[in-house]
Amino acid sequence: MIRLDDILVQIGEFGPYQKRVFAIVCMIYFTASWQSMVAVFMAASVDHWCAVPQWDNFNCSAAGLSEQTCMLAMKNASIPANYTNDHQLVYEQCVKYNVSGEAFSPEIDPVHDPGLPTSQVIECDSGWVYDKSQYKSSIITDFDLVCGMEDQTQIPQSAYYGGYLAGSIINGTLADMVGRWWILMAMMFVRLIAGTAIAFSSNFWVFTFLRFFQGYAAISIYIIAFIVGIEFVGPSKRNITGIILSIPYALGYMCLAGIAYFVPYWRTLELICVSPALIYIGLMFFLPESVRWQISMGKYDKAEKTLVKIANSNNKPLSSPFFSSDFRKEQEAAPKEKRATGIDLFRLPRMRLTTIILIFNWMVNAMVYHGLSINTSNLGVNDYVAFAVSGAVEIPAFLLAVVAVEIKFIGRKISLSACMLVGGVACLFTTFIPPGAALTSVAMIGKFGISASFTILYLYTAELYPTKIRSVAMGTCSMFARISGIMAPLILTLANIWSPLPLVIYGSVTVIAGLLTLFLPETLGQKLPETIEEGENYGMESDEKNTLSGKNGVYIRCQDDEEVTIID
Repeated sequence: MIRLDDILVQIGEFGPYQKRVFAIVCMIYFTASWQSMVAVFMAASVDHWCAVPQWDNFNCSAAGLSEQTCMLAMKNASIPANYTNDHQLVYEQCVKYNVSGEAFSPEIDPVHDPGLPTSQVIECDSGWVYDKSQYKSSIITDFDLVCGMEDQTQIPQSAYYGGYLAGSIINGTLADMVGRWWILMAMMFVRLIAGTAIAFSSNFWVFTFLRFFQGYAAISIYIIAFIVGIEFVGPSKRNITGIILSIPYALGYMCLAGIAYFVPYWRTLELICVSPALIYIGLMFFLPESVRWQISMGKYDKAEKTLVKIANSNNKPLSSPFFSSDFRKEQEAAPKEKRATGIDLFRLPRMRLTTIILIFNWMVNAMVYHGLSINTSNLGVNDYVAFAVSGAVEIPAFLLAVVAVEIKFIGRKISLSACMLVGGVACLFTTFIPPGAALTSVAMIGKFGISASFTILYLYTAELYPTKIRSVAMGTCSMFARISGIMAPLILTLANIWSPLPLVIYGSVTVIAGLLTLFLPETLGQKLPETIEEGENYGMESDEKNTLSGKNGVYIRCQDDEEVTIID
């Protein structure tokens, strides 16, 4: 039987052809985080207070006041305020003095002169004034998501992750039917059109609707680009290239902070974030169709042309034809194996327990990873610095995970459990720390732990299941992870009840998941199970013959969209 990996060894495992394709995929990965993480800046919290339009025509210059001094005087005269225990003046954001019909005078200052009579306090009836010292515009300011509307700021991000779920299910099926290249090209156009439309969205619900389609396209682009980038690489180079792909993702994550710093207008920022799609649409003509898909669909002539092109580019000798007429007839006549279903994951007791624990782990990892990523603007330090650090910690977290899982006395189980416990405990400790640098540091420890555990979880899950149901298991776990991703932004709204509550929830479930991991068997050094029976008995006995000299393919964590590719 012909194996594609054997052909790749012959025609070049990572020659000039693969390097060109891989470079394009790295470019796509560099901006992969922008569509999801830009929400941190588009929906960042800003200070606000009630507008008093009847004072808008007051001539500050004639009164001898600078614009800043005059605005502060108007604010003092119209907005109730109180001093906190640390003597900080805090203005009310949703009520004002009823100054209707009263002329403004700089002498009116009920905030600093409690002896002055104050007018009746009423709710904002003429809109709000927003502090634009940092963000010149945001969805908060454009759609007035304040004073009872704050919770709605997380709805678009939940819709975005809902697009992840729909895109992974629908486009996964379409990619199997019409090919990877066509779906990838189509999703580039969806990304471009949806992102451009978002920048011109007229109201909050149009914005939310379009964010769903952004997520729908983003998941497919990330997964298919990964497949294209890794699939043509030979088996000996596949693991390292899979690792390298995480680096441009994290670097792009960090660079977004710099772009947002210099572009404080959310609509302009969105256009910048979506603009690379124009470049990618052009680069698509340099990306090949999936050879494995061509072979699986019986398109042997096209697959052979692609392989010949790779060989010529790599200047390697050929021994074609790769797919003889006898091979083709054999493939067509081969009986189709019964497809495994999600029911197989729950039929036997030990595998049922394993599946329940892993599903819970996937849900926790997805929820906490996305929750911590989009919560950086609420840590009490510079938003841009916190965001950049949040992306930077992913690089060492990923490298640590790759090394730790291969250490004999640590392995997969202990590595996963330890990383989750570190991340969970760090989140719980934030309860006792006020906003600021200390809180940010501890939260980043939590992000480090959950990033590392997410990386390990992909490999560990793939190794725990037998070959027959491995893809079904990964798909099932991934589906539940996407569902919990939808919940992550909504949990952040619980900060209105108690500010540390979201991180307490994230920390608690992470600690529980880390402890439950200890009930799973170790897979390091063990032969991967082939049958469901072997999967049920996996880890019950120590067999010296069950050694594993290397990974059976590459298992790589897709940070923005919970997916795994297994290439034999």
